[in-house]
Amino acid sequence: MKDEPKTFLEHLGELRIRLIISAIAVALGTTVSFIFNRRLFDLSSGLLTMPLRLHPNDIISVILNIIQKIGIGRSTIDLLLLFFRSQTSTPTVITLFAAAPMEKFMVVFKASFIVGTVIAAPIVLYEVWAFVLPALKKNEKQYILPLFVVTLLFFSVGAVFAFFIVAPISMPVLASLLPSVQNQWRIEHYFSFVAWLVISFGVAFELPVVMGFISKLGIMDAKGFKKQRRIAVVLIFLASAILTPTQDPFTMSLMAIPLMGLYELGIRFAVLMGSQNIKELNG
Repeated sequence: MKDEPKTFLEHLGELRIRLIISAIAVALGTTVSFIFNRRLFDLSSGLLTMPLRLHPNDIISVILNIIQKIGIGRSTIDLLLLFFRSQTSTPTVITLFAAAPMEKFMVVFKASFIVGTVIAAPIVLYEVWAFVLPALKKNEKQYILPLFVVTLLFFSVGAVFAFFIVAPISMPVLASLLPSVQNQWRIEHYFSFVAWLVISFGVAFELPVVMGFISKLGIMDAKGFKKQRRIAVVLIFLASAILTPTQDPFTMSLMAIPLMGLYELGIRFAVLMGSQNIKELNG
């Protein structure tokens, strides 16, 4: 026997319950994070200060070795490695400080809320999915769940890339400018810088998903993306300049270079979502 469709008030009641459960989960996650705030901001072992402790030369060496295996010549790799090492050859000491009585509290609260939301994410996502799922048709369910998983995956990869690679590399390079000036950064500015990097890279890494969606809508197919590659490179660098928090060429390049690779992946996504096949694209 088929379940009778719910009335508007019943849907509203269910939404209210699921919002309350999600809010409680986020509040509990925020509380736990706030209690253990030293593990977030401690300069010697805190999670959110990890970009200050990671050595950029080690990260750069690993990345360039991977690039070399892809097919770029050793001489180019050595030149890039020499450049990066020259920028970070002298260890830069970056000191965090608070410039206002409430600054520490506000930064710790914001960070605890973000970490708490991440902790509560499985519960929140389940509640969202459980509310939306009954309203979807069978063919819609086949598309939305994989799309949701892929979107979440690309955002996570971009966020991790920003936190563990971009931030540890870009901050010493920026700090090494004007060596006579001490690097004393407000904790609020440091947190905002890292948070904006993580969010902007997470959003930027959605490029292949967006390209696949555009192809599905019939706005532009894979061949169109392939023909517009040069324009795309210009737009990628422009978007990188807008999205990166400092707008300096170095940090901008750290976003633009991966995005050019993701654009090529996006062409493959457009093939999968559109009507063309790989043979037609290569031909």
